[in-house]
Amino acid sequence: MKRILYGLSCSLFFAPGLLIAQDAAPAARLGVPISPVVRAQSPEFATAAGLDVTPKVMPKGKVSESGGPNPLPMPTSASPMTGGPTVTTPGGTVSGPVIIDPPGAPFPTGPIMGDPLGGCPVGEPCHTNNNCGWYTAVEGLMWWVKSYSVPALVTAGPAGSGATLGSPGTVVLFGANSVDTNPRYGARVTLGYWLNPCWAVELSAFYVRPTNDRFTASSAAYPNQDLARPFFSLNRNIESSEIIGRPGVVSGFAQVDSKSTFYGAELNLRHPWWNSCANRLDFIAGIRYLYLEEQLIISETSRGLGGAGALAGVERNLVDNFTTQNRFLGGQVGAIFEHAEGPWTFSVFGKVAAGVNRQTSEINGAIIPIAGGAPPTRPGGLLALNSNIGIHRRDVFAFVPEVGVNVGYDITPRLRIFGGYSLLYWSDVARPGRQIDRTLDENRIPDFPAAPAAVGTRPLGQVHSESLWVQGVNFGILFKW
Repeated sequence: MKRILYGLSCSLFFAPGLLIAQDAAPAARLGVPISPVVRAQSPEFATAAGLDVTPKVMPKGKVSESGGPNPLPMPTSASPMTGGPTVTTPGGTVSGPVIIDPPGAPFPTGPIMGDPLGGCPVGEPCHTNNNCGWYTAVEGLMWWVKSYSVPALVTAGPAGSGATLGSPGTVVLFGANSVDTNPRYGARVTLGYWLNPCWAVELSAFYVRPTNDRFTASSAAYPNQDLARPFFSLNRNIESSEIIGRPGVVSGFAQVDSKSTFYGAELNLRHPWWNSCANRLDFIAGIRYLYLEEQLIISETSRGLGGAGALAGVERNLVDNFTTQNRFLGGQVGAIFEHAEGPWTFSVFGKVAAGVNRQTSEINGAIIPIAGGAPPTRPGGLLALNSNIGIHRRDVFAFVPEVGVNVGYDITPRLRIFGGYSLLYWSDVARPGRQIDRTLDENRIPDFPAAPAAVGTRPLGQVHSESLWVQGVNFGILFKW
C-alpha cells in the first residue's frame, strides 16, 4: 500500500512537467480522424485507477456543436494523475493515458473484402471464372486446306494427234493445276482440368471428315478427238501418250479420285503467368500430333474397236494409286491472351510445335483384264511401274506454328458461346502430286509396244515434300463445372 501511494505521489509531481512537451493539437482535433490506432484502456487498470468504466450512451452532436441538447465537451488540460488528457462527459470526468501505436506498427489483420488500392474485388476461393475444376469445349470446323499440284493426267486433242502435250489443239482436262477438295468440315473437342489455381492439364483433338472428289472424262464426250493420258518418253526424249479413246479405234473413259483424311491432337500443361481485372495471359507447353493421309487414284477403262487390229474386242482396266501419309510428333509451346468486356471475351493465341514428321509414299499399279487378251506381262499400270512401285519412307524435321482469334459471349458464368478463325502451317509434308514421275521408260509399261533402250531408270520411287497450310473458321460452346 505504501508503494502504491508513493507511485501516485510521483505521478502527481512529474505530470505538469511532462505536459509541457506534449502537443495539445491532437486533443483539439478530435473531430478529425486520427490515423494511428487508439486502443482502449484495460478494465483492470481503469479499476485500479478509480475510473468509471460503466458503458454509457454516446451523446449526439459534434465537438463544435455547443447549442445541441448533448454537446460533446472539449478536452481540458491534462490530468495531474495520469499525465494524459482529461475529458469531461455528462457522466463525469474520465482521465487516463492515451496509448498510440508508434510508426511502423503492424497493420490490423482480418478478412479483406476488397482491394485497398481500388482494383478488382477479391473473389471466392473457387469462383466459376477462376482457375478451378473441369472445363470442356466442343466446336464445329469449316476449314480450307492448301491444294496440291499434279502433272497433266488426262488430255484431249485432234484425232490422230495422240493428244500429247504441246501438240496443236491439245487441252488438259485434268492436272497441270491443283487438286482442291475445299471446304472441309470437322469437329474439335477440348477437355481440361485445373489441378490447382496455377496448373491445368488440357487435351484437345480435332477430326476433319474424309473427302472424296472425282473427275471423269469419256470418249463419248469427245467423239471426234483423241482422249489420252500423256507422259514424257525417256526412250525417245519426246512427249508421248497412251490412247484411251480414238474414233473407230478405241473407246473408254478416265477417272481420277482424290481422297483426304486429316486429324490431330495435343496435350498441354497450362499456367497463368499474368492476371488482372479484365486481362489474363497463360503459357502452354506440351506435345502435338498430326496425321494427314491423301490418296490420288487414276483409273481408266478402254475397249478395242474394229480399227484396233489384234486388240479389237480386248477390254481392260488400268489403275495407278499414289497414297501419302504424314505423322508428326513434336514438342509445343505457346501463349493465350484473353480480354473481357462485361459478358464479352476476346482471345488471341499462338503456339509452335517442332519435331519429326514421318513421311510415307505408297505407289501401286496394275492392269486388270476384263474381256479378251492375255494377262499383262509386267506389273504396273502406266505411271506406277516396277521401278517405283512400293512403300517409300523418310523422317524429316518439321515445325508447325498456329495462330488464331476467338470472340465469346458468356450466357452464364459457366456457359460461353464463341467463334473465331485460325491458321496452321506445316513446314514439310508429302503429298500425292509430288510423288508422280511422268518421265517413263516405255519398255516398263505392260503391253506397250517395244521402244529403244532407255538410259537410266524412270519412273523413280522417292519421297518428295512440300509445305501445307490450313485455315478456317470455328464455332462452339465452352462449359465449366
